[in-house]
Amino acid sequence: MALQKVTLQAKLKRGTFYWVAEVEAASEEEAVVAAENLFLAEMENAHEWEFSDYNVENA
Repeated sequence: MALQKVTLQAKLKRGTFYWVAEVEAASEEEAVVAAENLFLAEMENAHEWEFSDYNVENA
């Protein structure tokens, strides 16, 4: 197994959400599932989230 950095993207009605996680996995498919599971675990505490960085560009 190797440490892999996974970026998941979800297109929502009002924007795009990215989740980036580092996971130990033997394959790309396993890495995606592991990252999804980490995200679902974090959703349980979504009320505690706070954005710590941002980037603003003219559209």
